[in-house]
Amino acid sequence: TKTSGTGLGLAYSKKVVEGMGGTITLFNRPDEKGACLTIKLPRAKGD
Repeated sequence: TKTSGTGLGLAYSKKVVEGMGGTITLFNRPDEKGACLTIKLPRAKGD
């Protein structure tokens, strides 16, 4: 586990994902240790 950092990772990721038209969701998992991160991106349009 990292003990230090800038704390910008999730904020930066959110901007990138939303810039591509997607969503990012983070939630706790009370039955297990840690958290769950879901990233959803739209499919690319075919030519």
